[in-house]
Amino acid sequence: MASVKELLMDSQKELVEAELKEFHWHLKNVHNCISKFEMEKADIFDTVDKMVMCFGPEEAVKVMVDILRKMNQNDLAEQLENEHKQA
Repeated sequence: MASVKELLMDSQKELVEAELKEFHWHLKNVHNCISKFEMEKADIFDTVDKMVMCFGPEEAVKVMVDILRKMNQNDLAEQLENEHKQA
């Protein structure tokens, strides 16, 4: 069974570079506990760690699903939700 961090990381790996930048933009502009400075040079590992530290595991999944939906990455959001429910 995959951990929450692994699920979040796998979902981010599906994003191309421009989509990952958009994801970071949504994350830092919608949620105040992650700063622009923290996201400036963050890779997917840093992003996952910051999300789990800031929101906790369950909320981090919800935040990621919400952002993916805003980005019209609905299939990826649904896949993450389903895998999280199974875990």
